[in-house]
Amino acid sequence: MNIQIQETTPTRRKVTVTVPAAKVAETRQAVTRAFAKEAKLPGFRPGKAPESMILARYGKDIAAESTQRLLGEGYDKVKADGSIEVFALVAAEPVETAEGKDAVLSFEVDVVPSYTLPDWKAIKVEAKAEPVTDADVRAKVEEIRAQRARFEVTEAPAAKGDYVRLAYAGTVGGKPLAEVAPDAGPLAKSEGAWEEAGAEGDLALIPSVAKALVGLKAGAEAKVEHAFPADHAVEALRGKVASYAVTVSEVRSRKLPEVDEAFLKSVGAKDAADLDDQVRKGLEGQRRQEAERKRREEALDLLLKPLDFPLPESAVERESYDLFMEYANLRMRGGATPESLEKDRETILADARKAAAARVRSQIVLSRIAKEAKLELSREEMGGAVMRAAYATRTPPEKLAKDRDTLVRIQRDALLNKALDHVLAGGEAPKKG
Repeated sequence: MNIQIQETTPTRRKVTVTVPAAKVAETRQAVTRAFAKEAKLPGFRPGKAPESMILARYGKDIAAESTQRLLGEGYDKVKADGSIEVFALVAAEPVETAEGKDAVLSFEVDVVPSYTLPDWKAIKVEAKAEPVTDADVRAKVEEIRAQRARFEVTEAPAAKGDYVRLAYAGTVGGKPLAEVAPDAGPLAKSEGAWEEAGAEGDLALIPSVAKALVGLKAGAEAKVEHAFPADHAVEALRGKVASYAVTVSEVRSRKLPEVDEAFLKSVGAKDAADLDDQVRKGLEGQRRQEAERKRREEALDLLLKPLDFPLPESAVERESYDLFMEYANLRMRGGATPESLEKDRETILADARKAAAARVRSQIVLSRIAKEAKLELSREEMGGAVMRAAYATRTPPEKLAKDRDTLVRIQRDALLNKALDHVLAGGEAPKKG
């Protein structure tokens, strides 16, 4: 096979492979024999029908299968040739295989860019976990108590943390908010919503309303103004100030459980000291994990900072699409509508593409480190990676095991993580025991 390579972009090549007529005929003959072996024609046992009848009956299928074989062999030849390091196949043009003539195969491939690895063995980053204080333990215990709180109907004014049933309707400039922003949903009005009094940030649908509920009794009415941020998910509300008419119909006060025998039993603790000990260990574990996450991020930043090279277009496009879908789903869960997402499509795509470029760059560099260090995944490591993916996606591991594309991605990510471990270890083999 003769291979010719033409550069179309810094990371893309058009590759032409010329297959001699003799090889084309040999492949076609092999495919014909394979069809003849399995073909069931009237009056003939499998494998005994004349070739002329096989060609008459299955000619188109034989030609298609011959083409696929030639394309596969041609692509394998390109990858093994060594002239370029193929990152991914972008496209393969249709090819006709005429009898007695050479076949010309055309591929478009993305290649691994040329760059020089920095001295990654010199990268040293320590994990720095924040110490857990007695105040941290006490706050966590209070959080556990809050999670097990009872809510009782009360005639008293709502205190911070109480739950309030309310009705509200918003206006902007005197017009119903539902008319100003038809896709605002529950931001416009509700006849019977529950809200935590004094809730802040993402815990409150309309933070100003939640804050105003503190001190209101059942039957109370209030006027509340809320300024929507300039980057709000609902475009029509960005930078707008809405006025809400609020009516409280019920208040339920939060009653925290005492740290008594029943409570301690419910959380699996022998006594208050044992509960504090469990909480402290849990917090220490979380902070170690967070410190390790930051350590890995810092090491990766140090590894990639001196590198600037063009990225394979197909990889960035694929990662951009995946990240775009992640961003879109997050915004949908935050109240955005398909219409508002479409309006912000270019902004979201730009953010996704920027993140995708960073991800692809790290994949290329860590893959090279793994290759040069001859890193491989053991069966146990691959099994652990599958189990972690199953847990993260809430998917049965046996289902993941049947999805080849998913397994390839899990294997790739696990090997990249192992390469980053190798960087953090300064290129030394991990200690056993």
